[in-house]
Amino acid sequence: MNVRSLWELLFTHRTLTVMVLLFLLAIRLPHIGDSPFGYDSWRQSDTEAMARNFVERRFNVLYPQLNYQGPMPNYAQLELQITTFLIAILYKLFGYSYIAARIVPVAFFIGSAWFVYRIAARRYSAAAALFALLLYGLLPLNLLYSRAIMPESAALFFYTGAFYWFSEWIAKEKRSLLLAAALFTSLAICEKIPTMFVCVPMLAMVIAKYRGGVFKRLELWGFALLSLLPPYVYYAWLGTLAESTFVSGIASKHIVPRFATAAWSSEARQFFATEIPKAFTWTGLVVAAAGLVLLLVRRRDFPLLIWTLAIAAELATIVAVIRFPYYMIFAGPLIALLSAGVLELWITLSRDPNRRRRGGNGRGFSNRSRLAAGLCAVAVLAVISAESYRQVAPVIGIQNDELIRQAEVVERLTEPDDLIVTGTDDPSLLNASHRAGWRVTNSIPGDTVAELDYFVREGAVYFVPLKGYIDGDPDGLLRRTLEERYPKLEAGSEHYIYKLR
Repeated sequence: MNVRSLWELLFTHRTLTVMVLLFLLAIRLPHIGDSPFGYDSWRQSDTEAMARNFVERRFNVLYPQLNYQGPMPNYAQLELQITTFLIAILYKLFGYSYIAARIVPVAFFIGSAWFVYRIAARRYSAAAALFALLLYGLLPLNLLYSRAIMPESAALFFYTGAFYWFSEWIAKEKRSLLLAAALFTSLAICEKIPTMFVCVPMLAMVIAKYRGGVFKRLELWGFALLSLLPPYVYYAWLGTLAESTFVSGIASKHIVPRFATAAWSSEARQFFATEIPKAFTWTGLVVAAAGLVLLLVRRRDFPLLIWTLAIAAELATIVAVIRFPYYMIFAGPLIALLSAGVLELWITLSRDPNRRRRGGNGRGFSNRSRLAAGLCAVAVLAVISAESYRQVAPVIGIQNDELIRQAEVVERLTEPDDLIVTGTDDPSLLNASHRAGWRVTNSIPGDTVAELDYFVREGAVYFVPLKGYIDGDPDGLLRRTLEERYPKLEAGSEHYIYKLR
């Protein structure tokens, strides 16, 4: 094999795609074994704790259990636990390992990246599709949460897959493709309800294709039934089972009352002004905005335009209420796809019209234009990579060492079935201790001692402050009560606990 043949073999488009996917995987591996007690430790540690509870208590994906709100079981009305159940399977096979816990969301994210690439490849050139793939994998929000022990990566996988398979069905009308789209849509909604917004561009596509006959298509009614009924049944059934009321009915309690007005609040405006540039970088936003303008001017690819409008509606009605950065993650595929449209235009404008006069087919590039297009794409990716590193590097690898040391004391001094109370509203300390119980929530306003008495009556055995800290006790009344009534274990340490019985 000569050098040229080897070069062509190494740099075929398929090989380049695999190399890019491997690169996106590789940059997610540093600190892959970190505990969930870093950024968003509440959400990460809850997810990991549910996986442990599957292993140790009830190995059934339909019965997720949290560690707080009293003795087990603590069934909770949460998303379908695909991520946690896969982690639990790995725990059973290989033992407890945070590497196993993180590799599951990373794998789901790489799968979503492949779907983003395939969506881009149907619309743009091969080069633009690779650009979309790289940009999608480098966005700060995606880089941070694709490796988090959370369900977001799985939701992204099913969400992007739903759009891809439905688009394929629109083009080819094979029922197997529609069935795959229904399965992915249903699982996406089971994972995260906001993924329902992907149904908006789907509806636009079928109306454009069948117009007035859309409601006569039985397969579309079947698609709607298979997509929406399982999530409804799952959430409704789990609502009857749930004991942990804190997370029950989040949509009805928090989102529905405010979804029409939340986007206009000062809190939402400040959140978006701060968090959107951090999530997607100013460069990514500018290039994506240019791509959106192209969609409007050229009046092409209306499903992508409708999808963009649907995500804007999701940001305005759901994210504006919840205001957690990771709720914006479903905008990531659109940022990548819209940006790829800009590169595609650049490539189109770079085509050399003189090739035909020289005997070519009129589809080639001048060397200068090709180089300019390539350098432009590399520059955009380089700037986004630098900004991602600046955003993510200070967060990845940082652990809450005090919380971890406090949890080690709890595990050493208590029995696995002992119920504990933690002095923080955040349940991360409960999860780190691998114990069930309660967290100080100040649910009895102005009477922290009455809340403590309630916990003791319900069976709490230990009270655990976080290195002496207790939430909601500014005057120190609860601390003085604990000191007067109960013995302190590890009194000579900063990480002491109180024995309640």
